[in-house]
Amino acid sequence: MYPAATARHRKTGKAQFRGMANRPTPDRIRVRQGREYIALAPGQPTLSSAQSPWEGALLERHAHGPHTADKHQHMSHFVCLQLSELAVLGRQSGSVFVMSRGTEHSVSFPKPVKRILVNLEPKLLQQAVAENDKGRDVELINQRGVQDPQVEHILRALEADLEAGLPGGKLFGESLLCALAVHLQRCYSVVPTRGARPGNGLPRARLNRVLEYIEANLDREIALAGLAQTAGMSTHYFCALFKQSLQVSPHQYVLQRRIARARSLLNDPGVRVLEAAVRSGFSDQSHFTKIFRRIVGVTPTGYRAAL
Repeated sequence: MYPAATARHRKTGKAQFRGMANRPTPDRIRVRQGREYIALAPGQPTLSSAQSPWEGALLERHAHGPHTADKHQHMSHFVCLQLSELAVLGRQSGSVFVMSRGTEHSVSFPKPVKRILVNLEPKLLQQAVAENDKGRDVELINQRGVQDPQVEHILRALEADLEAGLPGGKLFGESLLCALAVHLQRCYSVVPTRGARPGNGLPRARLNRVLEYIEANLDREIALAGLAQTAGMSTHYFCALFKQSLQVSPHQYVLQRRIARARSLLNDPGVRVLEAAVRSGFSDQSHFTKIFRRIVGVTPTGYRAAL
């Protein structure tokens, strides 16, 4: 159960969040209780994105016993996926909970519970669809126990990516977070956002700038926000038009280019496999081998041996 007997949503102006600069480093999902910032969930998370390169979001997975959290305030937008028994609240029945930034409430879990928690900073939602409402401070309509397969799918995919050690790098996780931000705004925003404008893909000049940026940074961490900024548009709009242009997502394209560079490097007998991995932008040799084999069909060592 995820009851919110004392829950209420408060419209939050900028003044209320002036003290946010003094918040602690986001090693945990924290809420404000009085003048203190406390961890939202008891105990340590069984999985956390605190050490990941994701920007604007923090994911935790928890499994804990009965617990009561007194009245507290969410300082970021918050999404919860309950993994244990189905929550039943009034006429609503579902495992997804959404709290807008500024929501105050208390919560009680009478039984052990497993759940995935995600904090989303306002900038993540604003950047996702900036063309539609530049500068608008997004406010979500709170949802307490709804069925939302898309939210569940995205959170499960983020969980799996973290458990696998982020083999796709920063870009894959940020693409999922962008999709989550857009979905929340379309379905739960007080002022729903419009979808991406139809088109025939990125204009050639913008696409060329993005492709040149990717080639110049294959050996570094490539962020979705950096690609969108290079194209001069929001992350969601960029993703939609990029895929229209090349028939693959930005994440898939970057992986293809990294593997192409790796194959070129492996053709040189003087380049070690680990060096090829690093110069192609892979975090370690294990991830490199896994992705290389998935795309090419053989391991890097096997590929070199067949030359």
